[in-house]
Amino acid sequence: MDNITFPSQGGSISSSNQTFDSQSVARNSNPPPEFVNQGLLLWNQTRERWVGKERASNRNRGSKINWNTASYDSLLGSNKLFPQPIPLNEMVDFLVEVWEQDGLYD
Repeated sequence: MDNITFPSQGGSISSSNQTFDSQSVARNSNPPPEFVNQGLLLWNQTRERWVGKERASNRNRGSKINWNTASYDSLLGSNKLFPQPIPLNEMVDFLVEVWEQDGLYD
C-alpha cells in the first residue's frame, strides 16, 4: 500500500505505507466486552413488576366476573367502581361474548 489517496469533501487524505500484523494486534488487544442491552433488562424488570405477580395470583383466585349473572348493563350500565379490579383480558373476553350474542362481533 504505497501512498493511497481517498477522496473526501475537502480534498484528499493520504495513507503512507503501513503494514499491520494481525496476529500481534490480536495478542495485544482484549476482546470487546459482550453487549448487554440495559434498556431491555430494565423493561423486562418493570414488566415483571406490572404483570408477573398479578398473573400468578389471578390464576389462583379464578375469574372476577360471575359469568352466570353478569350482563352488559349490570357491569357497565353505571359509573360505579367495581368492588375489585377486573383484569383486562377478562373484561375483553366478557365484551366479546356479549357482542357475539348481540351479533355485533364476527
